[in-house]
Amino acid sequence: MLASPMSVPVAWVVGLLAALEPKAPWSHTYEKTAEAIARVSETEPLFAPEDRGEERTATLLVSIAWYESRLKPNARSANGKWYCLFQLGKAYLPDAQKSLTDTEMCTRAAVKQLRKSLDLCKARPLEERLASYMSGQCDRGGVESRYRFALAKKLLKDHPMPLPSATEDTTAARAR
Repeated sequence: MLASPMSVPVAWVVGLLAALEPKAPWSHTYEKTAEAIARVSETEPLFAPEDRGEERTATLLVSIAWYESRLKPNARSANGKWYCLFQLGKAYLPDAQKSLTDTEMCTRAAVKQLRKSLDLCKARPLEERLASYMSGQCDRGGVESRYRFALAKKLLKDHPMPLPSATEDTTAARAR
């Protein structure tokens, strides 16, 4: 019998966000951000289940959001070209303006672009496969990609995801 996929606890993701930006003026948005990251990590993991896919996806999303926006959901670049937690261009968002308040829309759009980058840059080492996401090309952006993977790895090491207890409802993020 196969084990069911692990659920990503929203409280754990909130803890990751708070560990990176404990005093952010927008820390009141962390619960909503964590719910979006947990839900998307569970439904669209970037990595295989046997390789802690949901957990690794969540930490990578937190890492990228921290680098791109310092976890500010309504972040917008000074030039007005990049939107939301993951600083995505308008072309990648169903509704750029709405993405500033809809963290799940932003997160789903980011995962779509991350998956594309991981595939386009598959000739590079895993830690550099976000190069296309970072720069639009696989031959640039490798350093930035490595930084984001390194932070995700550090988050996993320093703040491991708790194992679900036998009585804990593990469907919280999926159900919302």
